[in-house]
Order: sequence, then structure tokens, then C-alpha cells
Amino acid sequence: MVTRLVVLLLLCWGLAAFAQSSKPFAGASLVFQWVEGTPLTSLMLQTGSYDFGGGFGARASVGIGVSPNFLELGADLLFPVGAGRLMPYGGIGGNWVGLGALNIFGIRGLAGVNYSTASDAGLFAEAVPTLYLASDATGIYGTAFGIQVRFGVNYLF
Repeated sequence: MVTRLVVLLLLCWGLAAFAQSSKPFAGASLVFQWVEGTPLTSLMLQTGSYDFGGGFGARASVGIGVSPNFLELGADLLFPVGAGRLMPYGGIGGNWVGLGALNIFGIRGLAGVNYSTASDAGLFAEAVPTLYLASDATGIYGTAFGIQVRFGVNYLF
């Protein structure tokens, strides 16, 4: 029940950013992630905007784990620096990873760069360090540090 509510909220956030912006995007990325030395690889879909208003953007994402199988949901605030073909940006956000009976909640920062290849497409790369809080069926909590490296493409509307 809680997972469905989180998914709905993240999708609404991404769609709101998409609908109310002069720079909405939708895209996909390949994600390489390491959590305390354990590699996780996923494919991620995202939607949002680089210009949601007030100098910041917003993004919602859904990831499907390839190795091992897992589901990831995330939301980020993006802070673009400048404008033009090469646009660096930073951000903060959070995510949830469901890995079998393990629920992992992350608080993350991000640094990335978007390169506009044409008027309607952009390539991006990001580094996303994350502090994870984990719980399992017994309710035991622990912390872990992880980092994601993302490479992808966004279609700009």
C-alpha cells in the first residue's frame, strides 16, 4: 500500500514538472550503482523539467534492476547552472529501492551535466552519492553508503 502511494506521488511530481514547464523532458538512462561494494545495474526512466520555476527543476524516476532484480523509485530537485548546449547542474533528492524483502531508503545529492545535441535531445551524465537507510522484515535498520553513475538521453519537449 505504501509503495503504491509513493509511486503515485512520484509520478504526479514528474508529470507536474513536465506539464508546467518551458523545458520539460522525458528520457532513459543506464545506471551503474555500488552500495557498500555490491554492484547493482539498472535501466531508468525519468520525466521532469530543468526549469520548473524559481531557478530549479524537478524529476521523478523509475528504475528496473537488471542485475540483480529490483525496483527503484526516486525524486530529485535539480539546480541548473547557466544555460546553453552544455548545462551543468546539481541537485538533492531521495529514493526507495525494493530488493526482495529488503527496503532501502536513500537521501542523495547529485552532480551532472547535460549536453544538448539538437533542439529536442540531450545527453547527460551524473554522479549520485547516496546515504541509504535499510530495513528488512524483522525491522532491523542499518546504514550504507552508495554511489550511482548514470548515462542517458532525454527528449526535450
